[in-house]
Amino acid sequence: MHMRLYSIDSAYNPWKKLTQLIHDEELEMCSEDQAEVPVLYKDVSSLLLIQILTMPQPLRKEHFVCIIKVLFTLLYIQALVALSVKCSPEDKMTWMNSGALGKSMINAEKSCQVLLSHVISELFKGKVYEQEQEETEDMDSSSAWCPHSIETYVQQFCLPFLRITSLLQHHLFGGELPSCQEDEEFTVLANCLGLLPSSFQSSEFPSASCLDWPVSAFDIISQWCSELVSFADKHPVQVKILLIQKPNWDLPHLLQLPENYNAVFQYYHRKSCSVCSKVPKDPAVCLVCGTFVCLKGLCCKRQSFCECVLHSQNCGAGTGIFLLINASVIIIIRGHRFCLWGSVYLDAHGEEDRDLRRGKPLYICKERYKMLEQQWVSHTFDHINKRWGPHYNGL
Repeated sequence: MHMRLYSIDSAYNPWKKLTQLIHDEELEMCSEDQAEVPVLYKDVSSLLLIQILTMPQPLRKEHFVCIIKVLFTLLYIQALVALSVKCSPEDKMTWMNSGALGKSMINAEKSCQVLLSHVISELFKGKVYEQEQEETEDMDSSSAWCPHSIETYVQQFCLPFLRITSLLQHHLFGGELPSCQEDEEFTVLANCLGLLPSSFQSSEFPSASCLDWPVSAFDIISQWCSELVSFADKHPVQVKILLIQKPNWDLPHLLQLPENYNAVFQYYHRKSCSVCSKVPKDPAVCLVCGTFVCLKGLCCKRQSFCECVLHSQNCGAGTGIFLLINASVIIIIRGHRFCLWGSVYLDAHGEEDRDLRRGKPLYICKERYKMLEQQWVSHTFDHINKRWGPHYNGL
């Protein structure tokens, strides 16, 4: 989606909800408009990229730090909300009552205990905590959450964002990336990103000390939680599932192919194309996304581009990897060129059977497939494969 949309339409850009208190009338209008999702469900790393791309360029370091500080407040509350869902009902009541008296303290807005108490009390207004599960995901429900375990959980929750942000800061402004021991990672990254106040010199400090609220912390937390409460009224089951999801970052990889090529051939050989509804003469499958395409088929030609070429532009920005079903070979498309890569399915003697002329059983060669995947991930097709030729948009 074009970045200009984010600067025009506030429904796409939640910066206002992160930095301003919205009046009741505006909240009602937002609920009527059915804005995307509650802000507590937003992916903070994505918001960081959106804000950077919509800022005037070149981006200044102080503006970058300002964005990080605002987004860290959201991330911190997301951690507390997810933590509160994992707590047992007894733990919830204990933390809510113990932190309620601390709101009058001077540094209450930077107290994990007080903030957690406020989050729990706000979410108790709706159905977020209904249908408590007997077992929590990361910790036995019989073991209570102590201050140390809460601090550890919050830091681990925030670390992926801090890692991404430190890499982005290094890319934008230079400087060396920090190195540290695993148990010091949160402290070092917080220092590197300017989240930690200069008054803190200790190597160990509570993560809440990194918070820098643009407005009243309790008011804006109530605003964020009210969105979640409204969402829970309509989707009581999904509200928890979306909160306690673990972000798993998998490396890019190609499709997982079956061991025996006969399984591939039997599945795709008489399969109909989803575009023209015909059985292709030369069927092929994209090894990146699994799309079934007609190789050289005029039936699926669009704007003088045959389907494989067009799919390589849409799927891989000009790069496509296709397994030819009737030949057991792989072709690579790179822009206006293509080449035959070879086959990842070999017979019992380790030989290819191009065009399936010998009819021998073929089995996947994991070493070859791993090599193909590595060339794709590292963008080295141009350097490794030498026999390139023009495809004239005819594949």
